[in-house]
Amino acid sequence: MNKMDNLIESIDSSVLVKDIKELNKKIDNDKELSSLLKKYNEYPTKELKEEIMNNKLFREYKIKETDLNILILEINKRLKDISKKGGCS
Repeated sequence: MNKMDNLIESIDSSVLVKDIKELNKKIDNDKELSSLLKKYNEYPTKELKEEIMNNKLFREYKIKETDLNILILEINKRLKDISKKGGCS
């Protein structure tokens, strides 16, 4: 369990996660973007989506989010490889 805690702590303290948290704060503080996101959650339209996707801050967040998802996929792949090696054949 301690090793898992170390892994979680390591991920939480990574530059990528710190960047995402900071971008979340910036998005929350951006009244216009926050308003667009709320509207989109209530009434999703193609026009609102395009407006949100054209926002530089949101695009930056999505890039970081994609990087994080890739990291998660890599971790899952490695865990799967480890569990295959230790199992019965």
